[in-house]
Amino acid sequence: MTEYSKYSILSRALKVILDVADACGISRDRICADLNLNYAQLSIPDGTVSVSEYYALVEYIRQNSNSANLGLYVGRVNYLESMHLSLYMASAGRTLRDWLNMMPSVASLFGDIGSVKVRRKGDQFSLCWHPNEKPNPQRCLITDSMIAASVLQMGSFCIVPVKPVRIDLSYPQPADTSVMKSMLGGELYFNQPISRIHYQSKALDYPLVHVTTNIYEGVSEEFAVFFSDQSSHADPFLLALHAAILRQLPRGQCCIESVAKDLCLSRRTLQRRLEDRRTNFQKLLQGIKSTMSKKYLDDEGLSIIEIAFLLGYSDHSTFSAAFKNWYSVTPSEYRRQAISLGL
Repeated sequence: MTEYSKYSILSRALKVILDVADACGISRDRICADLNLNYAQLSIPDGTVSVSEYYALVEYIRQNSNSANLGLYVGRVNYLESMHLSLYMASAGRTLRDWLNMMPSVASLFGDIGSVKVRRKGDQFSLCWHPNEKPNPQRCLITDSMIAASVLQMGSFCIVPVKPVRIDLSYPQPADTSVMKSMLGGELYFNQPISRIHYQSKALDYPLVHVTTNIYEGVSEEFAVFFSDQSSHADPFLLALHAAILRQLPRGQCCIESVAKDLCLSRRTLQRRLEDRRTNFQKLLQGIKSTMSKKYLDDEGLSIIEIAFLLGYSDHSTFSAAFKNWYSVTPSEYRRQAISLGL
């Protein structure tokens, strides 16, 4: 196996595998003892371990588990644990295309194990899994978990359910595929060059569920922080601008040009409209980042790494420095204080 000790992965990725394995009959304590893992340390929020430890755990599970579908169950748990992040992403977008443009690969939020890339061909598009480490030639826990989490995510956030039309898997067909078929749906094809999930391209224009259900109401109330005019919350332009910035932030390159393009405006027109409201883009951008950072931190379902991503920071240390500059405490300190005060 390639040596990946210099790369890291979120420790919660190992914790999920250990918890699922324990539920499926493999003692978590035994695994930790055999692999010299400290379960308590893996439970530290936003902690990291080396990718080599992750691969060692995956290989151990492969050799000792009697549950062929354990990887699918891991993917399901990962999907559920990322629900808060996914819903925040959906609250800022309008269509599945917006959501996919904002959403990084599931793997990138765990660490350095691979990436999910979107490819479009004809009337279909696909989510392609590109692992950094060559998958095991037999059934692969990592591949199963990535495919399961992706299928569940894709099917959850549009008004019209988004179902795969075909799923390619890079390993041979298992003897029993009943659980795979019930959990993944679509036609399964094995021994394929790469693992990928195929969808109809028309799904890209499906509206996201919040358009109807208004999961996140009250966005307009945040404008009281940015504008003295009490009617600003009813300004259609400002509401659209706020949503556009939230869509752009996770891409890591939010700027006046990208936001103007999102709004189908020229840079100059956007600047003029902001000047008419006695503000400018950078002031508004920093105000949204600082205000949203506290809103996100108040939601314990989001990790600090996920919050950094939502706000467009490349890593949690950069976000922590910005937050301390705004509020004189680190994000972790703010969250601890809020919890202790019962806020």
